[in-house]
Amino acid sequence: MNAVAPHLLLLSVVLPFGALALALWPGGRFFYRYTLPWLPLPALCLGMLAPDSSLELPWLLNGGLWLVDDLRRTFLVVTALVWSVSGLFAVGYLKRVHQTRFCVFWTLTLAGNLGLIVAADIASFYSFFALMTFAGYGLVVHEGTVDANRAGRIYLAMAVAGEMAILAGLLMSAELADSARLSDLPGAIARSEQRDLIVLLLLAGFGVKAGLPLLHFWLPLAHPVAPTPASAVLSGAMIKAGLLGWMLTLPFGEVSMPVWGNALVLLGVLGALGGAALGLGQRRAKAVLAYSSISQMGLMVLMVGAALAEAQQAGTLLAVVALYGLHHGLAKGSLFLSTALALPERRSGRWLLWGLIALPGLSLAGLPFTSGSAAKLAMKDVLAPPDYHFAMASWLPAFMSAGAVATMLLILRFLQVQNQGAARGDNVLCLWLGWAASLLASVLLFWVLPWPESVPDKRWLHEMLAGAWGLTWPMLLAIGSAAVVACLFRQR
Repeated sequence: MNAVAPHLLLLSVVLPFGALALALWPGGRFFYRYTLPWLPLPALCLGMLAPDSSLELPWLLNGGLWLVDDLRRTFLVVTALVWSVSGLFAVGYLKRVHQTRFCVFWTLTLAGNLGLIVAADIASFYSFFALMTFAGYGLVVHEGTVDANRAGRIYLAMAVAGEMAILAGLLMSAELADSARLSDLPGAIARSEQRDLIVLLLLAGFGVKAGLPLLHFWLPLAHPVAPTPASAVLSGAMIKAGLLGWMLTLPFGEVSMPVWGNALVLLGVLGALGGAALGLGQRRAKAVLAYSSISQMGLMVLMVGAALAEAQQAGTLLAVVALYGLHHGLAKGSLFLSTALALPERRSGRWLLWGLIALPGLSLAGLPFTSGSAAKLAMKDVLAPPDYHFAMASWLPAFMSAGAVATMLLILRFLQVQNQGAARGDNVLCLWLGWAASLLASVLLFWVLPWPESVPDKRWLHEMLAGAWGLTWPMLLAIGSAAVVACLFRQR
């Protein structure tokens, strides 16, 4: 596998580009959509099976370097898997009208998403990030409706602003570091007199993609109007690119920045609770899920803020954030795909399917003995040490509990407004297979992947029993609150 890994690295990015040839060959256009589930598989194998590896490309731009390490592996697995199961779903979802156009934008966006994860040099990283961003516009506006075109315009305006901020931050950092490698940027930023300006540019630029509060406006507009498989990858995979951008460029572990850390914690709380409050007022299932993504990203931003404020704890905190991102991406991808399914007519089958649809959402809320409970217990462990000294540190456990209540309320709202019609598309079997694969991945994959050494051990059965009440009471509080509100509305 050591000898194969560099070839997998190259194939992971090149294969999606190679598939574009099918769009140019009239006889290949019919088969193009059937390649979508297979294109991310080399990246999935690379993330799950290959050891740490690198590939130097001296002929690429200023000299390219692609690699897979502990951090990138987690993002590579969730990204490749969400794209693969969503691609299988898309095979059944797509109609023949504008099918090739959808596949072209899908393939370009996939190539950018995978490429930015493995890119270790600045030029490759920014090129792939920009490719993913602007090719994603084609997925947002694919349906061609008034709402889709409006969402696309806002998406594009925010994307251009974000890309300008990222490019400015990367260029300033590269000049300071006198290097083209991403790994040299954090130290150079930490030592720079322009540190605050660069941090602001990178936080804002990547924050557009990550759905940071006040920069999130495109997200609740774009996710609901995009085709369902595109919504799944937008929320399950692409939104994590902003998170990875922060992790690779900001001076985590180099210097403690309590002012920026406190600001990010506050923005994370605003996203977690404000996103939930706005989501509860939505009437469409995909809109509720879009605001749920803002809320969940708020919890991750909160952790990123703690890592920026405490340099000594940064490594462990970021590893847990990456694992939580893995859990969230798989669960949210499954939830989005479920919005295009049809419930069976038999009551027993209807309730069974309803329970399976709800399972990833309950996992997001921290249901004991699910991947969500393991991720949340790991987050609580790393936030527990008493040696946090920044202003918001003592509030972190309370913020996490409030986020759990907000998540459960959003899941209840999602189940309330979930309005399945007939499963659409030319191949209903692929719809169901894609959703089933996403459900299995969200339930099982988290448990079989190795955890980074800096993360607390997995919480198996006996340990989850000890922490069951801490995980359950926020869910019970949310259910009780929802029941009270429902009774009050009935009495009116």
